[in-house]
Amino acid sequence: MEKKIKNLHPRNKFNQEYDFIPLIKRVPELKKQLIKTPDDRTSLDFRDPRSVFLLNKALLESSYDLRGWEILENSLCPSIPGRLNYIHYLADLFKARLGKPVRVLDVGTGSSVIYPLLGAKEYGWHFVGSEVHKPSIQQAKNILAKNPEFRQTIELREQKNPDLILKGIIHAGEYFDAIMCNPPFYKSREDYEKTVTKKNSKLHQTSEDLSTNFKGLDNELWVSGGEKKFISQLIYESIELKDQIGICTTLVSNKENIKPLRAILEYHKIQDIKVTTMQQGNKISRILSWKLSGSK
Repeated sequence: MEKKIKNLHPRNKFNQEYDFIPLIKRVPELKKQLIKTPDDRTSLDFRDPRSVFLLNKALLESSYDLRGWEILENSLCPSIPGRLNYIHYLADLFKARLGKPVRVLDVGTGSSVIYPLLGAKEYGWHFVGSEVHKPSIQQAKNILAKNPEFRQTIELREQKNPDLILKGIIHAGEYFDAIMCNPPFYKSREDYEKTVTKKNSKLHQTSEDLSTNFKGLDNELWVSGGEKKFISQLIYESIELKDQIGICTTLVSNKENIKPLRAILEYHKIQDIKVTTMQQGNKISRILSWKLSGSK
């Protein structure tokens, strides 16, 4: 009997343990990464970045028939089940529009362009993916070029001012049903290195080892002021553009940030503020969402 991964969204197609046979057929390199657990199950070493990348590549190819999915070297490797969770919960947050044309802005789409790919495949949504890092945009374009079915549904835009989030991306007169965002978490390189060193120490790795299983470019991992400051700015910019946005959402990793962020929204009398909890294994994250006057 298949075991379920704890608390993934009910519509998440990766709720069951992985069947490695079809995955290896699509990505043969994955076979070399397989290990045996102490209870004699087939698994992967999830501490190995190469294993993590190949698994997620295989999930995309076998479940969505994507071709040529490659991410920029050292960039953040997304967990497909976790990213799909956000897509499904976002769909629930504006369920009144399901079945109707939907436009979504993905802030910081990255070289993987993963949220637009999943949202377009699962729901047929149209996406604009914004990104400040030019090489990431180019790699995302390479993925889309190998999958021409997304030509009409996914557009990439460069955020030329790294001090802005929505401004300069949302054009005059255009409307987005939803904004989604996976913000940088750390405040600085030093904050990141301190956290990784502490985590690796708990995993009995050398204290100087700064490697992780997910990697990440500087702009993906940290921003001045950290997650709370970034989301605060997202809130203020969304309010300025309120007539052009239906619902604004963002992931919030640190639960301590929810209260001050909610206070900003309440101060500005924003409607329908929600906090949605998601869980993947032992990892817990939250979606903070708020409706704006542009809601239809």
